[in-house]
Amino acid sequence: MKNEDMLGLMVSGLLGALTNIFHGLFQNRIKSGRDLIIRFTVALLAICPAYLLCKYMDFPRDLSFIVGYISGALGDRVISEIYRRERSIFDYFIGKSNNKSEQ
Repeated sequence: MKNEDMLGLMVSGLLGALTNIFHGLFQNRIKSGRDLIIRFTVALLAICPAYLLCKYMDFPRDLSFIVGYISGALGDRVISEIYRRERSIFDYFIGKSNNKSEQ
């Protein structure tokens, strides 16, 4: 994979992450700035496995851009699934308290 292809994969992954984050903001699923930062960071970290996959499988340039976009867009879905299953873990990272005595 050439450097230009790697940069294109990163940019397309970033565009996928931004697309999904704007969609989450539009639907009011992202409530705070900390929530936004966590989702954006996870979406960016999801691009790393896409890079490794494209490099290992020696995908052509266009296909690697598509894989980058999809991994950036689905990185936010990983957080949504974790939040759906393990709400207390996500609430810990965004700073919410689950103690009923504090409410």
